[in-house]
Amino acid sequence: MEIILTHGDLDGLTSAAIVYDVLVCKGEKVSIRIAQPFNLYQALREIRSINKLEKLWIMDIGIDEATWRNTRNELHGILSKGTRIIWVDHHVATLKHFLELSEMGITLLFESERCTVTIIGKALLHLTSDPSFYKKLIIIGEVGDKVRRVGDKDPLYSIIEVLGSSLAYMPVDDAFKVNLIKMWVNEKKLVNDEIVLRAENAIKKLEELLKGIDERIIYSGDKIIIIDLRDVKVHGYAGKIASHIASKTGKVALLAFNTNAYETIITCRVPPSREFNASKILPELAEKYNGGGGGHEKAASIRIPVTMFEDVIKEFRKLESQIK
Repeated sequence: MEIILTHGDLDGLTSAAIVYDVLVCKGEKVSIRIAQPFNLYQALREIRSINKLEKLWIMDIGIDEATWRNTRNELHGILSKGTRIIWVDHHVATLKHFLELSEMGITLLFESERCTVTIIGKALLHLTSDPSFYKKLIIIGEVGDKVRRVGDKDPLYSIIEVLGSSLAYMPVDDAFKVNLIKMWVNEKKLVNDEIVLRAENAIKKLEELLKGIDERIIYSGDKIIIIDLRDVKVHGYAGKIASHIASKTGKVALLAFNTNAYETIITCRVPPSREFNASKILPELAEKYNGGGGGHEKAASIRIPVTMFEDVIKEFRKLESQIK
């Protein structure tokens, strides 16, 4: 038996679909699971209890420094049972642990210039049951992770918009994400009626959230803008809202929201016109306040204790002078 443990965004899901197709074609028994960096260790703990697991694929999940010790312990436990682990990723946070992962016996496939589905495509596309179909998935994953652009006249443009919105509708619905992967592989369809309906509902919700967004701005400087949505149910839409604000204002957008009573999440989006390495600066700041996080140069998120919010916001305001 093999398990694919993947991130639940378009990059992670398209990557998992290609691996799933190749393994199914080989006659392997495969299970798919979804995880994020901050809860990776919890997913690994569940997997650790499984006997006779031949191989574990970890796809597009960057290492979260705040939980790395727990993650490492679970990885050791899985490896001790003779399971082979292949980790495919493009987050610099993972590369920083390359030597440690290698010494543990974990195979790391890494490329920082593009994204995970780019790596998987290069390695496995020729082994899939339908390379022309999976080429489309590679494009979808790359556009979803903002390492490729397609024009609005491209046939895939509207499909990518629909898929992205459908994932935002109920972000914790991992069963939907697993079913999406299986639909791609088994039916070779990019979207279906359920996906379209979810996307339509997500767009309506996003429009509602954007209506009062100006009233939620707690700081707006020349280069940075901060939005406070801690008392609003915004999970799944934070990235889209931050991207909208960054695009509209030309400023680095920081959006804060809560998912529970203990943690505040701050999502960052950097417009193309600005130079600000969010994947480096945000996690370093979070660690200073007993938090963690990661992402990409122009799109990252961190989790901090709710009590540290005001202090972190002050830090961000000080960082404004570093933004070009």
